[in-house]
Amino acid sequence: MKNRVAAMGIPLLLIALSPLAFAAPAQEPSLPASRSNMSISSDKAAELAQREKALQAEEERLQALRKEVDEKIARYEKLLNELTEREKKDRGEESEKIDRLVKLFEGMPPEDAAARLGELGEEMASQILGRMKERKAAAVLAAMDPKKSAAVVRRMAGDKKKFPAQ
Repeated sequence: MKNRVAAMGIPLLLIALSPLAFAAPAQEPSLPASRSNMSISSDKAAELAQREKALQAEEERLQALRKEVDEKIARYEKLLNELTEREKKDRGEESEKIDRLVKLFEGMPPEDAAARLGELGEEMASQILGRMKERKAAAVLAAMDPKKSAAVVRRMAGDKKKFPAQ
């Protein structure tokens, strides 16, 4: 019987000890665990440093782009100002030319002025007649072809002929 109990005891002992045999190995001592934490911290620090470098490079790139855009804006504003000044100058010169033409046409007899204005385009004729003294302009319009004078007067009034006519 003793052998039997002893024989039965060994398997029981094995069963009782089996969880220990399959248990996870014991953790490393605290020193290696702290090394593991340090390596994770240094990895994070390296990653953060790399991100910071990337952000700094991106910020520098954006600052350079902003500087370039600001320079272009300044250049375009300068060009716009130059064009505006040139346009004002051209308008002034055109106005002076029309004023001289007005004086010329006012000095002509109405029939001669009407014949010549009748040959000009409606826009130019309306500008000249619009700046003439009223009495002179009336005499010239009276001497013009009725269709041409109607078109010029319409242009002067800003009313364009409607098409198709109703």
